[in-house]
Amino acid sequence: MLRGLYGAAAGMLTQQQRQEMLTNNLANAQTPGYKADQASIRSFPEMLLEARNVNTVTGRGYQIGSLSTGTYMQEATPNFIQGSLLESGNSTDFALLDGVLPEGDAGARPMLFFTVQGDDGTPRYTRNGQFAVSDSGQLVTTEGFPVLNGAGQPIQVENEEFLINEQGTITNSEGANLGQIGIAYAEDAQTLVKEGNGLLRAEEELPANAFDFQIRQRFVEQSNVDSNQTMADMMSAMRTFEANQKVLQAYDQSLDKAVNEVGRIG
Repeated sequence: MLRGLYGAAAGMLTQQQRQEMLTNNLANAQTPGYKADQASIRSFPEMLLEARNVNTVTGRGYQIGSLSTGTYMQEATPNFIQGSLLESGNSTDFALLDGVLPEGDAGARPMLFFTVQGDDGTPRYTRNGQFAVSDSGQLVTTEGFPVLNGAGQPIQVENEEFLINEQGTITNSEGANLGQIGIAYAEDAQTLVKEGNGLLRAEEELPANAFDFQIRQRFVEQSNVDSNQTMADMMSAMRTFEANQKVLQAYDQSLDKAVNEVGRIG
């Protein structure tokens, strides 16, 4: 009976974690470049039950069957499908379109990213091209992280009167070259780690400008969260949570009777 309690509690915890993930997805449905997380739910290894010494002649038993020991949410993996493009009209907004990328290994998803400088000075990667110009004239993210060029250096644009062509070359209003925006290539985007503020971290620095891409100025890539599907998934998670809760309550009532009523005299 106690194993039933543990299994129901594990199911409740799994759905609570899934609900928190879905809530975060829904909260970022309007965040440019955001990639929705997907839950990987697994079951714990099953136990094989066997009755022992039930045959008084041979002393042998027999197999009863398997017993599930509950579920758990193994991980939340981002869905790196490109979001739709929205025209913003702002010169500091860039949308990144993947070019022809080599096919990765089975299950691997190659993808391109803007390169920015993290707080610790090492590169971070993002699909959010909603940038701004700092007081010092640098091209930065809305959180103030410098956008890097192909050589890994901050890009100095001075003001918002600049142009960027489809190949990523930035020029000022007078046509002077201000640099080439750094676009990093991840052979398998699933290996990147989310850090918040739309930034991703890689174990090793990713190569820059290694493959073809296109930049659309005055456009931003929208979040790829499907709000309707996410709401439906949240309702499903809540119903599953409540079902496990009822199972837990049933076991609790059975234990209560076993402790307080069974075997009572008079």
